[in-house]
Amino acid sequence: VSIGYAHVEAYGYHAIETLQCFVERRRQGEVGVNAVTYLAGDDVWRAIDDGTIRGDLVDAAVDCIEEKPEGSLREHCQEPMAFVFEYNDGLRAATLMLNGYVHDFAFAGDVGGEVQACEVYLQRDFPHGHFNYLSLNIEEMFVTGRPSYPVERTLLSTGMTNAVMDSLNEHRRVETPWLAIAYEPAASIPWQTKHPRPTGASVAIWPPR
Repeated sequence: VSIGYAHVEAYGYHAIETLQCFVERRRQGEVGVNAVTYLAGDDVWRAIDDGTIRGDLVDAAVDCIEEKPEGSLREHCQEPMAFVFEYNDGLRAATLMLNGYVHDFAFAGDVGGEVQACEVYLQRDFPHGHFNYLSLNIEEMFVTGRPSYPVERTLLSTGMTNAVMDSLNEHRRVETPWLAIAYEPAASIPWQTKHPRPTGASVAIWPPR
């Protein structure tokens, strides 16, 4: 499960990328997605209650997010959205967009029967340190000629987002045979934060000329 917020498409893509950068590390690597379903409102709570979306993973992911109001998820999130993904190897995953409750991203997964979870934090105030790491890894690719992450992830995540929008507009589960995109995750990321939350300088701190 990944947790996100804001607009279904623009920020939904980021929440799908959050999901994908974890689940692509399965033992056999990534094998692609064969179906996508968009849910909203009470259908999200029903999917959690009937086990379509694992409630223990939702709780674990949400618990990692430090900045959230007192009270329950269902009390604060009046219009939840969820994207349910069925992978070609049988993995099931979901992205939940919890507007009104959180303004951060998080992930939780079942790893060999053990639930593991973390917050995926983006710095809200200037300087936006998370963009530093993005830029440094792009620069590393220019210098070495080697991609810093598998570009296939972007292809798959973009396709998943497109299928979410189709499911939303058509009010149905959408089969996605074109998303049989297989790839291996990056062995390591050259530049990444050594702090629990990203920090660092940004061009925003420099005065305009």
